[in-house]
Amino acid sequence: MYSGQQTTNSRWGLVSGPQLNLFERYQGLPDLSCLGLLGHAVGHAGESIQTPYPHTLLVAITAASTVTQALCDVEKPVGGNTSLSLFTLMIANSGERKSSLIKYFFRPIREAETFAEEDYKALLNKWEQEIHIWDLQRKVLEKALSSVIRQDLKSSMEE
Repeated sequence: MYSGQQTTNSRWGLVSGPQLNLFERYQGLPDLSCLGLLGHAVGHAGESIQTPYPHTLLVAITAASTVTQALCDVEKPVGGNTSLSLFTLMIANSGERKSSLIKYFFRPIREAETFAEEDYKALLNKWEQEIHIWDLQRKVLEKALSSVIRQDLKSSMEE
């Protein structure tokens, strides 16, 4: 809604009064500049991507929540524990740089996931090679054991 605009509510009729624009409406949001790295990231993202402060703050907090999700659990009211999660929803018009903002904050998370997946694949490959070698050694030992058992049976039958 734009500043000075009046709306009609079917139940109450004409609604008048000060209508705030987007930036006036969010003037009370916290200033994160004193929070160090998170504050600087929000400030840098807002300036470089040219996004509204509320959008930048929401995506930054969502990314921070994603990173810290595994650090603690919460107890559900019905019993049991679950990971701490923050679900967010951002509704904005096309062209308001939502995707650019999300890419900015989630790029390090995606990179870390990619590195972790590469490490996992390397460890899995090494494990598969070790299992293959172990399996070959097991087969050699089984053959040797079978041969010894056969010879032992032959010698016991000859006696």
